[in-house]
Amino acid sequence: MNGESLERLMEIILQMKINLTHINETLHQQTYEIRRELGSVFEEQKHALERCLDSIDHQLEKCCAHIEEYQRLYSNLSAMREKLIQLGGEPSGLPTGSAGPDLESVIAWRLKELKEHGRL
Repeated sequence: MNGESLERLMEIILQMKINLTHINETLHQQTYEIRRELGSVFEEQKHALERCLDSIDHQLEKCCAHIEEYQRLYSNLSAMREKLIQLGGEPSGLPTGSAGPDLESVIAWRLKELKEHGRL
């Protein structure tokens, strides 16, 4: 191999090194930008999920209050029905009672009822 060929080969190798360095820098920059964008999207989705959970919590709190009211009304209606029977009346039947005294059992019971009636 003569000196000119060797010089030309060295120039090609140097140019390849420069090109690879540029490609590597571009890759790192694009990776950084994608990571930053993905992090931003992640944070947005995380906040949306937190808002959903807050809404679920709020609805469960409202549900708990409704369950307490339902149990109070059911108890009063049941007592009134018994008095009517004792006085010789023939009252209609009571609405369906809840499946238990605690929130979890009432919610499970209602979910089951709704599914059986095709509402969920």
